[in-house]
Amino acid sequence: MRFVTLCSGSSGNATLVSHQNTHILIDAGLSFRALKTSLAKLGLEPRDLTALFLTHEHSDHVRGVPAIAEKTAVPIYGRRASLEAVVLASGTIMPDRLTALAGDGNFEAGELYVHPFETPHDSAACVGYSIFSPDGRKLSLVTDLGCVTETVAKNLHNSDFVLIESNYDEQMLRTGRYPPYLKRRIASDSGHLSNAACAEVVESLVCGGTEHFVLVHLSDKNNLPKLALETTCRRLMSRGVRPGEVTVDIAPRFEMSRPFDF
Repeated sequence: MRFVTLCSGSSGNATLVSHQNTHILIDAGLSFRALKTSLAKLGLEPRDLTALFLTHEHSDHVRGVPAIAEKTAVPIYGRRASLEAVVLASGTIMPDRLTALAGDGNFEAGELYVHPFETPHDSAACVGYSIFSPDGRKLSLVTDLGCVTETVAKNLHNSDFVLIESNYDEQMLRTGRYPPYLKRRIASDSGHLSNAACAEVVESLVCGGTEHFVLVHLSDKNNLPKLALETTCRRLMSRGVRPGEVTVDIAPRFEMSRPFDF
């Protein structure tokens, strides 16, 4: 199994997960042209996608959905409330182009199995995903969550690779220019995950055996890649984790990441 982040942050989010001829896109928060350009670098076209899975309906996760629905036959999945919000906001997507994910079982997509789980965020509905390869490898992705609930922790457990939000530095948010109501929203349990909260989750997962992480959805106003990385790495080093024993990377905001194979 291999994945790359195509973009990551409040400007747009999209992650491609592949296994042989199966190519799953998680979120489409970029233009159709940008999607085509990124996929071309990997030798793919939008029509080669096996499926598109949406985490929720906010624009930085669904910007490219109307064009994908119009120009390809790629199946599009998400929670019903999120899909209804996407249809209402776009005004062009026919509801029959979308398929609602009900329950919390595994959904087959080509050679991969996709498991959605609820995440706390101020949207109509928001999910993270665990993706399983045929040989049992597990990749988990969580963005846009204000806190780590028991459900989130349970689903991240035993992952081989985790993509997790490290959205804001607490001091930068507190002293920044955002209005008070927006600061409260971001820092709430239905907002976003801070660097410190992310580091705590990563520490817990490392203790459970996970060794590889990518920090995603960094704020461009209230965070710096260096701060996010240092916060998590300091936490791990305080527990005796030595450099090289665990990998922690940062997903680029506007560019495609390097491929991650596992």
